[in-house]
Parts: sequence; structure tokens; C-alpha cells
Amino acid sequence: MKKKLAITGAVASTLTASTLTASIALANQFAKKMLYREHLSKEDQGDWYEQLHAKKVKIQNHKNLYLQAYLIEKPSAKRTVVCLHAMMASAQSLIETVRYLESIFENDNILMVDAHAHGLSDGYIRGFGYRDIFDLMYFNTYLLQKYGDDHRIVMYGQGMGANTILNASGMGKLKNVDCIISEGAYDDVYHYLTFKCQKEMKVPKYLAGRVIRKVIKDELKMDIKKMNTVELVKKNQIPTVYVHSKNDKDVPFQMVFPLYNHDASHKLLFPIKEEHLYELKDKQDSYSLSLIEFINENI
Repeated sequence: MKKKLAITGAVASTLTASTLTASIALANQFAKKMLYREHLSKEDQGDWYEQLHAKKVKIQNHKNLYLQAYLIEKPSAKRTVVCLHAMMASAQSLIETVRYLESIFENDNILMVDAHAHGLSDGYIRGFGYRDIFDLMYFNTYLLQKYGDDHRIVMYGQGMGANTILNASGMGKLKNVDCIISEGAYDDVYHYLTFKCQKEMKVPKYLAGRVIRKVIKDELKMDIKKMNTVELVKKNQIPTVYVHSKNDKDVPFQMVFPLYNHDASHKLLFPIKEEHLYELKDKQDSYSLSLIEFINENI
């Protein structure tokens, strides 16, 4: 018999029976939408990467699942910038960001990765930046095997992609990574998904969190309250830039502060009024250039 979600009297007293039932159903629907990829359509991806002069790369992880990536190679490059996308997106969403990064890392390779259960990578259950750590380690190893043990790496992540990198670094799983550029990371999965459900489905946050936590725990046997990047960055030793838009529509701006404040690394807090980091491309004001100065000082 399946366990039923326990609802406290305080919660139930604020909702009618019909509203409570509807809210639980909406939160359950949201949790499954976040957790599962319903289908994989290769036609949806197209040949977008060709405009960046990238080529397809595919590797296998420890579960023999294929992971898709796209590599821009530069002659005699001594460094590769690894780029990870946000949740429920794909490497294709990084086109404008890559153009910005190319303006900074002109002579370096760029590797754009489709996360597990995103884009053209295998899998149907998403990892929320935690189950993705091992996949990132495989791409890290792939680069060192391809270009040599002395090859250097910079990692850029957006949303869930940033959390994947920060989590992996906090666990000491990254090699030859000189700098992390985190854009729009969330503090922990529980808070992020609860906020997102409340915003999209209009479910009260005290109910949304309980339902989402149970659905994911039943499937993954993992507690999203323990998927806490704030705790992991306490052991981060890689210089890190925390970029976060004050107008971020997906991850609240306030979530950057506990990450930055607890991070043990040499770090830079870089709030922006623009919605995306790539909007700083070609800007020559002192504030925009301070980000590039920090990166150059640490690579």
C-alpha cells in the first residue's frame, strides 16, 4: 500500500477539501514534470551547433548511457571552457552565452554538454545537479585524455548546470579546473522547486514542498532537502564568480547570498541588472570588465 502524504492540521485548516485536493494534484503534476522527461525528439535539436562551428561529441557514463556534447576546437588550445545549461533546457540554449565566452576565451576550446535526460543525452529521470556530478566527472576525464594531463579547464554553468559544477567542486571531484563561472545557481533543490511550483502552479509553498519531496523521494530514494549546494560549497577550493541577475525569472536573486557567503574559495559576487550574463558582451565599463579581470587573475 502506498503511503499517503501527511498534511498537518494547520495546513488543512487554511484550505477547503476541494482546494486541498486540487493543490496536491497540481503539485504532484509539477513534481513529475520536473522529474521525468516524457520523450526524446532528435528532430527538435537540429543542426544549431554548426553556426558555432562545433562538432558533436558523445561519451558513455558509468551506467552505459550516452551523453551528448558539442565541441568547438581552436588550434593548439591549452584550455577548454565547459558549459552546462539550466534545468529543462539543453546545450542549444547556450548559443548566446557561448558567443560571449568566446569573446573572453578567444583561443580556447568550448564544450557544451546536454545534461542527463536533457537534449540528446540518454535518460528520462533528471538529476537536479546531483546525479549529474558523475557525468561531469566523465567529461572532465574525457578532456584530459583527449588533450593531455596538463590541459586546463574553466567551467561555466547556468541554473542547474551551475549547481552541478559547484556540487562537484565541493566534493573534490574536479581536476585541472582553474575557475568556475556560476550564473543563477539555486541554494538547494527543495527551496528551488518549491518556489517554482508556487510560481507556476499557484500552489502554497508549505504544501508544494511536501508533495514534491515525497514524489522525488519515492522515485530516486533521495531527499531533496539534502540536495544542498550551500553545504557543499563550504569545501569549494576553486575560484568562483557568482553571477546572478536581479531580474532572474527562474531562480530568485536572494538565493545567491547563502551560496556566496558560505563558499570557502577565492570568490566574486557579481550581481547584474541584465537578465543574462551574455548581455554584457562588448561592454567596456569598469564593472563589466571586473568580471573578466577576476577570471584572468585566476587562470
